Amino acid sequence: MKALFVLHEGIFIYGANRSVAGVLQNLEYDYDLLICKSFTRKPDETELRQLLGKHLQNIYTVWMPRYRCQYYDRVSFFSECSHIVNNVMAFFCKGRRKRVITQGSYDYVHLNSLVLFPIIDDNARYVVHAREIIDPKYRRLGQLVKALERAAGIIYIDESTRIPIEAVMRNNTKLVLNNPFDMKWVAEVDYENSLKKCGVTRSNTIFAMLGQVADYKGSQFVIRSFMRHDNPDSRLLIVGNHEHAYGHECEKMAKDDKRVIFCGEIKNTGAVYRVSDYIIRGDAQFCIGRTIYEGLFSGAGVIIPGQETDLSKMQSGEELREKINFYEPGNETSLAEVIRERSLIRQENREYRSNIGNYMEQYNRFIQEVRKACK
Repeated sequence: MKALFVLHEGIFIYGANRSVAGVLQNLEYDYDLLICKSFTRKPDETELRQLLGKHLQNIYTVWMPRYRCQYYDRVSFFSECSHIVNNVMAFFCKGRRKRVITQGSYDYVHLNSLVLFPIIDDNARYVVHAREIIDPKYRRLGQLVKALERAAGIIYIDESTRIPIEAVMRNNTKLVLNNPFDMKWVAEVDYENSLKKCGVTRSNTIFAMLGQVADYKGSQFVIRSFMRHDNPDSRLLIVGNHEHAYGHECEKMAKDDKRVIFCGEIKNTGAVYRVSDYIIRGDAQFCIGRTIYEGLFSGAGVIIPGQETDLSKMQSGEELREKINFYEPGNETSLAEVIRERSLIRQENREYRSNIGNYMEQYNRFIQEVRKACK
């Protein structure tokens, strides 16, 4: 068997690609990568081969259409222009993209993000990984629906991604399967060096927010909420690229509170998980995300928007419920109170976990189901 994995970007720092890396590292057959070209981020082939292992064969880079069908942050004029130019370039590269897909004679083509939905056609067996929560007011919703209905199968990372999509369309071959997580390696990360790297000490209770520093991620909301509690031993690590207008607003807002530490973009986040007591998510509604599970599987506590009934929607929710803390979505007072309470309780006893074996078993079974259904 041979597969093609289509990626909307070539770096493996953030959620979607970090998640698919766990799949690619554990495949038992050869695969190629098709990566969307970018003006700002170019994939490092040597780095990719070191990260993804022996089954990675060819790496192609082609301009590909990327359509923002999900909720997303406000974008700058430059970013919007870049997005438009990207899709214009993709239009002129359509022939090359199709040749890569058709000439490879792949058993299936894995699209690693919903934003790539315009690629779906009848020339290959497409499996779509639905990682984003779609915007029901998306102006090309009809096109999205038609594309997903043509897909050979859809993998939803959780119920939050499945429900909005299945409210407007149906695909009979589907699976709800959360992301692969293997955090056992974090136990080997040097603790003292990690403290220095993050600018914290053993006496601190450490909260962390990892990922894109952005409005739709609730970055300012989390910072404001954190600043409302007064424990002098608390620290909040903001891990992600903040060298942009919104990120500078965050820095300016927190400049008088030395407990808030901007760490910038970190490729290897092991040090952050090694020292963090709690990982925070700042979305406007119940939302989990990769960093929450990475925190849980590293033995940290987590603080997320939602309520106790949402535990049933989480992987290992009941098993890890003592590590999971909810606050009322969008309510600064509620989040500040949870932070205040948790600032008094460090996470001393940690268990480092992995779900790779079970994940790959379900993934491989689903791929076989897709192949049989499309014969």
